[in-house]
Amino acid sequence: MQRVFRVLFFSLLLTCPACQRGRMFRSRFTMNVRCPVCGIVFERGAGEFSGGMAINTVATSSVAVSGAALAFFTDMPVWTLIVALTLVSVLFALWFYRYARALWAGILYLTGSIRED
Repeated sequence: MQRVFRVLFFSLLLTCPACQRGRMFRSRFTMNVRCPVCGIVFERGAGEFSGGMAINTVATSSVAVSGAALAFFTDMPVWTLIVALTLVSVLFALWFYRYARALWAGILYLTGSIRED
């Protein structure tokens, strides 16, 4: 269990789950194909990024639903709330993109889909 937390922690730091030293991203939206330190391939298959997209979708939906709960506790006009929730959801999804992809790479590493050659 400690290994799981360690791998997911380093994934959230956007570092390689295998060596905990290499950076997973070379720019804001571009993930490295390989770890620059240990050379492990982060995503072997073409469709493996979809897991990260699913994590991002669930997290963004959670933010939107909890924001929508404000409608029950405030007297904020509906259109203001809709615009605010849309803006917050889009910005959160863009910000969380890297972390969702990194978490998915960590999960793939834990399940053995990403391994050292």
